Amino acid sequence: MIKWLLFDKDGTLLEFDETWSEISLVMIDRFVEKYHIDHKQSLQEELGYVNDRFLSSGILASGTLSDIINVFTKYAQENDKQELEKWTVQLSKDLISEYEPETIVIEGLLDTLKAFKDKQYNIAIITSDDIDGTERFIKDAGVEHLIDEKITASINGYQKPNPKMVEDFYKKWDVSPNEIAIIGDTPTDIQMGKNAHFRAVVGVLSGTGNKEDLADADYIYQDINEFYKQEAEWNK
Repeated sequence: MIKWLLFDKDGTLLEFDETWSEISLVMIDRFVEKYHIDHKQSLQEELGYVNDRFLSSGILASGTLSDIINVFTKYAQENDKQELEKWTVQLSKDLISEYEPETIVIEGLLDTLKAFKDKQYNIAIITSDDIDGTERFIKDAGVEHLIDEKITASINGYQKPNPKMVEDFYKKWDVSPNEIAIIGDTPTDIQMGKNAHFRAVVGVLSGTGNKEDLADADYIYQDINEFYKQEAEWNK
């Protein structure tokens, strides 16, 4: 029986704000300019921006700032890695402050999460974002009272789809993979669920992934609202 629901954040609970796309492309432009990078197109493609679209499995759509830094380091090998990391982290903060992306939640989010809580499910957010971004979302969305745990990535920590990301979570809450469902919108979320052997691996089409991207999921629904309505199917 499933007791815990692990929701991805961006694209699953939070609608994709086009502002984030602009921030990503500006970050690339600033990096290319500062470090005199000659191969901008190959850099973009390695980060998951191909033919003017963001790939659902790409770093910009489902990776972390650490992943971006690793790619930047590859393209600016002759520069000091620590300085580049410091510069990228600061640039990310500056761009978020400058562009002020909106917190636009999936329609029905509050009611659906409350309905899950009323049924005695525990709810966690599992995200490639850091703790600051995750807590900002929780506050802006007004769901503090509905979230039991936050599982986030950090510059030096584990991240999806590495199952070690949830080892401390298991110990803290005395929970096993067989009691968990993961819900996400990218192939990385699906692979996380498979790697960790969660009881149910659920894809939703509310973010960047399509049915082909999420083909390895046990179940695919339009969004978390349909996921709730189909409880009898995924929690047997």
